Amino acid sequence: MSANLQQLIKKYHAFYEVLPYNLVIEEGHGSSAVTKRIVQSGFDVDVHGLSNKNVLELPPPDEYAFSCTELRKIADSVSHHATECSIEMIAFPSTVFADAREEFRSGAVIRIRISHRGDIDQPAGLPEQHALEEVEKLLQGMGIARR
Repeated sequence: MSANLQQLIKKYHAFYEVLPYNLVIEEGHGSSAVTKRIVQSGFDVDVHGLSNKNVLELPPPDEYAFSCTELRKIADSVSHHATECSIEMIAFPSTVFADAREEFRSGAVIRIRISHRGDIDQPAGLPEQHALEEVEKLLQGMGIARR
């Protein structure tokens, strides 16, 4: 692992959170008996990096791009083993997040989405759970803790 990556993890106090990835399924579309239900299709693993400053600012583009490249490697690595689910990396390069739990310090987020492949009305299952566990293991191996 690159020393540069370790420096960024420490500099930005990197951590991750796991959130459900839900889809709203509309049934009976176009009829008077439309029903909606929520299906947990997978997981969003949000990797956060926080600024030490008290101003809202974007992270330097080169550091954000480098972090995206490293997290894309994780997504690609897991997707080679987890062929029954979809794994993608989603970047938010022009978005600043203010974290209320961290005194509204500005931060950046990179998302790894693990979702059910196939029928969208089917919930996530063991393949998505196993992929999540592998992503978490790789993140923790990099020194990124779960919040």
